Amino acid sequence: MATALQIWSPTFSRAFDNLPPSIRAAVQSKVDEMGTRLETFPHQRLQGRTEFKLRVGDYRLLYEFDAKFGRIYLHYVGHRREIYKRS
Repeated sequence: MATALQIWSPTFSRAFDNLPPSIRAAVQSKVDEMGTRLETFPHQRLQGRTEFKLRVGDYRLLYEFDAKFGRIYLHYVGHRREIYKRS
């Protein structure tokens, strides 16, 4: 099974590096899982926005994807209290 290409924004990369190691591992695992079944994964679009959200415990990822080309564009990652205040 092919895995989708993960394209990290600079904002996502900085926030990801600042996460605790256990959370970082859980986030990476969930993104990898989504990438292996991108077309059938249950994506949840944010209301009134183009991004989708992915829940990993108390943390959220905001992303977009292109199933045709097998790409995941990772925009933001952070605690659920703070993530929706961004942009």
